[in-house]
Amino acid sequence: MTSLSQQNLLNLAQKSEANGDFEQAVQYLEEALRGGRTTELVIRLCDLYLKNGQEYAAFALIKEEPDLFSEQDVFAEYSKILQANHFLIEALEVQNLSKKSVQIKVSPITLAEQQEVMRQFRQKKHITQFDYEQLFKLDLSNFVNFAQSLLLDPSLNFAVRIALCEDLVRLGVKGKMRVLVLGQSEDFIPQDTELLEKGTVYREIISAIGSRYYHRPSQLPTVLGEVNLILGSLYPKLAKYVDEPDSFASDLASYIEKHDGRGHHKLFEQIYANLPK
Repeated sequence: MTSLSQQNLLNLAQKSEANGDFEQAVQYLEEALRGGRTTELVIRLCDLYLKNGQEYAAFALIKEEPDLFSEQDVFAEYSKILQANHFLIEALEVQNLSKKSVQIKVSPITLAEQQEVMRQFRQKKHITQFDYEQLFKLDLSNFVNFAQSLLLDPSLNFAVRIALCEDLVRLGVKGKMRVLVLGQSEDFIPQDTELLEKGTVYREIISAIGSRYYHRPSQLPTVLGEVNLILGSLYPKLAKYVDEPDSFASDLASYIEKHDGRGHHKLFEQIYANLPK
């Protein structure tokens, strides 16, 4: 529910919008949003972002919504934003995961523009979330083929490798893909693979680590950071390397605390040796 001050800002934004001053209208609604988030404010601001040529700002804002699918108004706005950004890949992911057709047709950018996006991505030394999400503008064939080439690049950023694998999973790609895990080429079929944090092995290890540090909560965030680094290094082949999650978690905690990984010590050493310096 909007407060009185937020309603005043909404009224001012409406007047600015009516006068064609979209930038001022955006500023009013951004200020209103700082006073508390409501679905009405989010949708209104997203609309203004689109009118003001700030398509990516609209995308970033709508993605903060806890549920993009249950409320028709939110889903409709999300669909418009995907169209405005040409984020075909995310639209296809939504359709695959929710079996819900995106309400507005989403088209990729032109083939020439796609080639430029891929060229620029290759040249970047540090990939931001914005840089990565520009790949959503590719058509499906180019995205899958480009992802495959990146997944076999030993210099690929750790986080980008995981993101690519998970986007292929969300797309439900049926064909066999190859990815470097610990420097070795491994096969995986995205359609038959779980997202990292949804996987049974991952959840069991995280649960075991949480139990171990129950009485040491101040240490838990640092330890979980290390745990996610190690588990992410093995994704999407976690099950190949972890046959007993409890034992793995115990050895992992020992490695983090005392640099003694016991039965998994060589594996942990190999993981850290393959992490980017």
